[in-house]
Amino acid sequence: DLHVRSRRQRQMCIRDSSMIGAGIFNGDLLIVDRSLEASSGKVVIAEVDGQFTVKRLLKVIDGFSLQSENPNYPPIELQEGNEVVVWGVVTHVIHDLL
Repeated sequence: DLHVRSRRQRQMCIRDSSMIGAGIFNGDLLIVDRSLEASSGKVVIAEVDGQFTVKRLLKVIDGFSLQSENPNYPPIELQEGNEVVVWGVVTHVIHDLL
């Protein structure tokens, strides 16, 4: 059985295919920990200008970027003026095997 162990953990269902290279598929259930630090290289849930997305957070020369794991989706370069909230770090992915 899977149990959410903390009020800081949340479950989210994904409705896109931008992270298939990381093993996250459309319809997967993500366990997201809001207590973990969102550092470069972590897969995060972020709200950018009012839109939620799941991407890999990367440190770049000018700041940070949200990178997809699917070549059909461009990176989101975070710039001054963007409203960005990193909602949490993805710790587990659950998907159907059939």
